[in-house]
Amino acid sequence: MKKFYLFTALFLSASAANAQSTYTDGFFMVNEDWFGHTNGSVNFIKNDGTVNYRVYSTVNNNQAFGATTQYGTIYGDKFYFISKQAADGGDTQYTPGGRLVIANAQTMQKIAGFNTIGSADGRSFVGVNEHKGYIGTSNGIYTFNIDNLQVGNLIPTTGGGQIGNMIRTSRYVYAVKQAVGILVINPDTDAVVTTIPGSYHSIVQAKDGSVWTVQDQKVVNVNESTFATTNYNIPTTKYIGSWGAWNAGSFTASVQNNTLYWINSINSFVSGTQIVKFDVTNKTFNENFATLPGQTGTYKQIPYGAALRVNPVTDELILNTTESGYGTHYQNNWIHTFDNNGNLTNTKQLNDYYWFPAMAVFPDNTSPVISTTLPTQMTISGTTTIDLKTVISDTDNLSAAIVKTVKSNTNPEAVSAVINADEELVLSRQGAGTAEIVLSFNSNGKIVEKTLSVTGSTQVLGTAETKKISLSIYPNPATDLVNIRTSEKIIDVSLFDMTGRKIEVSYKNGQVNLSTLSKGIYIVRATTEKAVYQQKLIKN
Repeated sequence: MKKFYLFTALFLSASAANAQSTYTDGFFMVNEDWFGHTNGSVNFIKNDGTVNYRVYSTVNNNQAFGATTQYGTIYGDKFYFISKQAADGGDTQYTPGGRLVIANAQTMQKIAGFNTIGSADGRSFVGVNEHKGYIGTSNGIYTFNIDNLQVGNLIPTTGGGQIGNMIRTSRYVYAVKQAVGILVINPDTDAVVTTIPGSYHSIVQAKDGSVWTVQDQKVVNVNESTFATTNYNIPTTKYIGSWGAWNAGSFTASVQNNTLYWINSINSFVSGTQIVKFDVTNKTFNENFATLPGQTGTYKQIPYGAALRVNPVTDELILNTTESGYGTHYQNNWIHTFDNNGNLTNTKQLNDYYWFPAMAVFPDNTSPVISTTLPTQMTISGTTTIDLKTVISDTDNLSAAIVKTVKSNTNPEAVSAVINADEELVLSRQGAGTAEIVLSFNSNGKIVEKTLSVTGSTQVLGTAETKKISLSIYPNPATDLVNIRTSEKIIDVSLFDMTGRKIEVSYKNGQVNLSTLSKGIYIVRATTEKAVYQQKLIKN
């Protein structure tokens, strides 16, 4: 937080909060809170508009976070709050919790608190897998053991500079390092694979799985296979950086649509009044997508902290603002809701207080769902591939970021099972016998599993027959007739919607007629004499 010296004695008591048993029907607003007076806090805004103030302190006997709480995120069943310092010496009402505080994500009950993260100040947190997280700090990245609740060591070569936002894709962890670039980290070994040099402000992953960063006047796409970058210049405005008094920034992505959003800036130091929208699919900018409310009069509404985030379920934009003018003006705070067309649909003014909101965080209420199109039993005589991206989804998280692993294989002598770089499960016959293969899917720390019983046929194939056989579907997208081809004889073709419901279709002369189907995304399952293949199909 910017350390303004405020002399107003007004103070809002935590007794204003109404405790509830679970916090799932709304969203959280993490607050820096009033530097020099109170440690960090978190409010909960219910879907009915009710605001519960200081919910963590209410549940935990007036305990709070550290000084200048700047970041919060939910991973699995835990809420991780990151503060810049361990305690605010001016707080006489709330007990400080440290630079890292962990709470139950639904009840806000305290789990643990840590005053120190190496010798650094806190910045950010990202869940890596169900056992491990990374903590971004003012001096590199530290590991965190989720099982034992222990801060680990500094990841080699990440020190010597400030870390900002981090994301976990299905393949890597990406971390922004001030004035250095994007660190690409192997999540299994904690080794920095490469550094993408440059001065970046933030990083997100779009709905289609593509990785995007932002600089002063451009958004940059990162190729996950080669780490090559492609620049797209912002036509007339800029993005405001926040390294000086770090916050998470307004760069944010939709889970429901392939779009990015941020708040523009007048220059490198002053925020603008427009929300910018970037269409990831078409690579187009709308620099006047929405206007910040309260722009008339002497004192105007201005964004504070990260200021902008997208609700992963409703696709609404949540904007938090305060009032220009310094001093007592910062007691005035609003939370605005925009729909995904840029229309202002709701405004909530908070009780007067120096909240200094840092960022909105949304509950993770649902677990990932495995589609019924993923078979339970299979017999293979060669090699079979299944695109795992098409069989797993999560309604309140980014499906493209779901981590897919082969957890176990009871009989690798009969069947080998690996997941390739395209997130396809590759099953290969090694010999006669049956293997029970357990697949694990991790979506933001929530795990679901599926067991496949795969039998290696007694028939031994030639070398040519064991190679991967591709499934060809064209045209795709399609309007009416679609052709389905493989180099093997197709025995059956089935069609499923994204909920796993089977759609009755007729396969004749190598074609399926889609003319009676609604527009949307479907899964084609083609069964041949030797394998089962699946591929996504778009109906226009």
